[in-house]
Amino acid sequence: MKNRFAASILGIAAITAGCWWFLRDGDAAVRPSAEGTRAAAPAPAGPSGRPSLTAASVLSINPRTPARVALAAEPRKTLFNEFLKAKNYRALYDRLKSSPEGQTAEGWYVEYQILRRCATVPDRIGRAPPRGNDPKRDDFVASIPMNDPQRDKRIEAFDAVSGNRCAGMEGVAVKQAELDKLLADAAAAGDAKAQALTIEQQLWSERRAAGPETRWGRDTVSLTDTQVSSLRQLASSGDPEAMVITGRILATPWHDTQVQLGPDNQPAEPRALNQAWQLLACDYGYPCDSSNMRVQTACAYQGHCNAQSLADYIYYYGASPNDSQLMNQYVDILRNAIQTGNWSQVTVAHGVPDNAAVGRPMWRGPGGG
Repeated sequence: MKNRFAASILGIAAITAGCWWFLRDGDAAVRPSAEGTRAAAPAPAGPSGRPSLTAASVLSINPRTPARVALAAEPRKTLFNEFLKAKNYRALYDRLKSSPEGQTAEGWYVEYQILRRCATVPDRIGRAPPRGNDPKRDDFVASIPMNDPQRDKRIEAFDAVSGNRCAGMEGVAVKQAELDKLLADAAAAGDAKAQALTIEQQLWSERRAAGPETRWGRDTVSLTDTQVSSLRQLASSGDPEAMVITGRILATPWHDTQVQLGPDNQPAEPRALNQAWQLLACDYGYPCDSSNMRVQTACAYQGHCNAQSLADYIYYYGASPNDSQLMNQYVDILRNAIQTGNWSQVTVAHGVPDNAAVGRPMWRGPGGG
């Protein structure tokens, strides 16, 4: 009975963690090399001792599709990446509050992210992000069978992702206006991710105001041409978090709007498009190695522990073979648009019915037959 109870708690925690990492405004994801195809990492051994499938071998289901990379680029040494890897935010918050580093565009953005997660906001608009409700370690360990071949890896991953990153900030309180000013200051100072997040928040604010919660403006709110133009510029800045946010926005089903890719303007499959942007962000220095939070969370709660990078995780665990093929093509198109400034193969069409078909087979580009 005790084990059943612990397992129930873990199941709920896994679902909560998965939803949080997919919906949070700062999620990470995957990609291949900007210079071309790298050699795939050695495949981790499975329980049988034979090599497990790598990201590249999943794609080889279609022999005409060139293999995609399983290695992540070296993460950038930036303040925001430091925030993403931090186990506790208090020391970083104190450092930013008392130094010139905190009076920069990225400093304001990181302080905004810490406070929105950890501070008490009595007049908060919208839902507060979860602070972490992981089960107790003893219950977690007891729930994993002793003969689980991933047991040690799962416990190690649990220790890496569990815990309250807001510990020590219980007495910090801010008003919503103070939070909004931090984000606005970061955007005004030129931080691309702050500007992209501002667009995303404006869109969701319009949705909430446009109708009842069950619909939330799905029948009225769409992306404007100005917003699309801004998102292209922000993604082209090379800021990986701006790319991740841009991907979230473009993969969201907005009224009267459809993202189309390729020379034939085929409708993009939202899930594959969102993850393609994440893969591209990895190319530009997003933390996508084995320490990535999404990779470790999946190992701890789901036993998906053979991924060596976020790319491995997405291609092997997080995408169907069809999505993997689409992501491969989408990444190439998006990278070309960013590097050349030519967005003619990444268009946002208006006047398209909301239920228009998406996810049809993507065009076959060079090398695709």
